[in-house]
Amino acid sequence: MIPIYKPYLPKKSLKYAHEALDSTWLSSKGKFINLATEKLKEILQVKNLLLVNNGTSATHLSVMALKYKIPNLKRVYVPNNVYVAAWNSLLYENIEPYPVDTSEKTWNFDLKLLPKRIGEEEAIMVVHNLGNIVDIPELKDIYGDKIIEDNCEGFMGKYGKKYSGTESLASSISFFGNKIITSGEGGAVIVKNSDIYDFLVSSNSQGMKKNARYVHDKLGYNYRMTNIQAAILLGQIEVLSTIVEKKQNLFNFYRENLLKIDNVELQEPAPNTTHSNWMMGVKIKNKTNFYETRDHMLKNNIDIRPMFYPMSSHKHLKKYARQKEEKGAQRLSEQCFMIPSYPDLTKGEAKHIVKTIGTYCG
Repeated sequence: MIPIYKPYLPKKSLKYAHEALDSTWLSSKGKFINLATEKLKEILQVKNLLLVNNGTSATHLSVMALKYKIPNLKRVYVPNNVYVAAWNSLLYENIEPYPVDTSEKTWNFDLKLLPKRIGEEEAIMVVHNLGNIVDIPELKDIYGDKIIEDNCEGFMGKYGKKYSGTESLASSISFFGNKIITSGEGGAVIVKNSDIYDFLVSSNSQGMKKNARYVHDKLGYNYRMTNIQAAILLGQIEVLSTIVEKKQNLFNFYRENLLKIDNVELQEPAPNTTHSNWMMGVKIKNKTNFYETRDHMLKNNIDIRPMFYPMSSHKHLKKYARQKEEKGAQRLSEQCFMIPSYPDLTKGEAKHIVKTIGTYCG
């Protein structure tokens, strides 16, 4: 069976993990947390980056950053067909997620459906679906700093020459096992404003007051990354260029060959953006049953995943859904799926995947 994903684990990740174990610094203190943080800041060219225990925690902290800036925040415009963590992170802070339907070309929210102006108690959450990047600098010209990014799938993508996640008020990264680099679980939040960064550092550590150990002056959370997680992550950061090159070669092969198949469409990148190459999504226009597609692929020893479903598909989110305006999201959930996209996928395996999709479409 060709799995949907395998993490790329260089020997240094294992070496550093054993070193962290031997040091006895197992939890949220230890040298690997600082080392991984500084490496990521250098790569992304950012001033403030905080490692956390997972991508959802990072997204929640990004929402908290937005609420810190806009205390009376009540509504956030958010894409309709994304992983549920984006919506849940808004609900954690009692903010209404207001769904925006999907572009069937980019698979991100349709920018034409965003309001031309937003109110004082409103903001926007951008999600780079499957790694297809939304042009944040372009949106900032309209909405200013009232934008955050769920960049959990967009890590290493770019708008212009800048990495995704670096131009909004705050952004989140995921280091889950199927992401470009991983610590098993794990994530990071990026924020430009130093005051907001200090607020998030405290919130991330149970609301502990700065320079006053065990004194807590706000409600906080225990979202801290462990030293062992950071050790595993550091080993991958040090070979990140190799991972990115392997992913780029795979995605180039997919794009070149899948588009030769009748009825197959892929995500279209927006002008001036670079896809992160996280996960390859395939849209088959004449097939509308994911489970039928999955069964065909499984018979050929290929694991696939469905596309994210519209907000109305989830019981706790139905009351926020605008079902008359989610036609694009619904069609994508019926016609799209994700295929194996890991760095060490062989050329022979990739050819088998493309051939199997071609047979299915024939």
